[in-house]
Amino acid sequence: MKEPIPIQQWLPAGPLRDMGEKYVSQLPDVAQNPIGPESLMHQSDHSWSEYLVAYSLLYPGIAIILALLGGLGLWAFFIFCRRREYAHRIFCSKCGSMMYPCGLHCPECGTSNPSPRALNWIGYSRLRTVVPSSGWKRHEEVLRSYRRCFYCGQPLREPSLDQSCPACGRAVLQGEESVDRYDAYIGRRRGWTFAAVVVLGVIPILGPLLASSLYKRTLINPYSLYMTVYRESFLMVVLFLCRHLFRLLPFIGVIGMPILCVTEYHLYRRMFLWKAEKHDFRGE
Repeated sequence: MKEPIPIQQWLPAGPLRDMGEKYVSQLPDVAQNPIGPESLMHQSDHSWSEYLVAYSLLYPGIAIILALLGGLGLWAFFIFCRRREYAHRIFCSKCGSMMYPCGLHCPECGTSNPSPRALNWIGYSRLRTVVPSSGWKRHEEVLRSYRRCFYCGQPLREPSLDQSCPACGRAVLQGEESVDRYDAYIGRRRGWTFAAVVVLGVIPILGPLLASSLYKRTLINPYSLYMTVYRESFLMVVLFLCRHLFRLLPFIGVIGMPILCVTEYHLYRRMFLWKAEKHDFRGE
């Protein structure tokens, strides 16, 4: 086997070579294994093998720790937003009843809220963002997507379409037009959500976690909040478990997340429309 050329001889004569020789002479076993380009490549290949093994072993633990930390932070943010919204409820200008800042009308007398607040990404009122009058129709669908009354903004507790608002008494959906409008509102999110899921699936560790959380919030929750997943379909349970499993498996999320996103969206959408038709909300 051809002996590798010591790396000292690759350096130009002078102080730089002297410095290189002094450094190499302090390395262990340099006489038996001179450092050259071939040995450096061998060490590099060996290091990459160790890195891949360590990555495969540590990935599930890192993903679980990140998920727990993210869940803890999200839970704290939920509590903060909920208490802040409740503390900033407003009085109706006509009857003096309390109402949520995001509501469009007073639940008691029906007086319009002159400055309804928009919702943040977890469904609570933004205290500084006002919904313009031209965006009230869209705001109704936003309220529904977070399982809130489209009229007064009251949170709805039951995961069902067969319920009325406890504050104003209005049903979740108001006839066939409201069902179609709500479904179309969610459908407009499909394009950019699918593209974002594909891009995020390429990112290791955090990518699948972010991708599953994104499409769950934008495409799945608006439907699933009005149904009990474990009672509706066994396939829903399987997809639910696959979504959380793929988030912990390296490299599988690149293919698995887009497939799950499309499959879950169509399944939940069909189940929602079937339930809406079954309970005859289109006729209300």
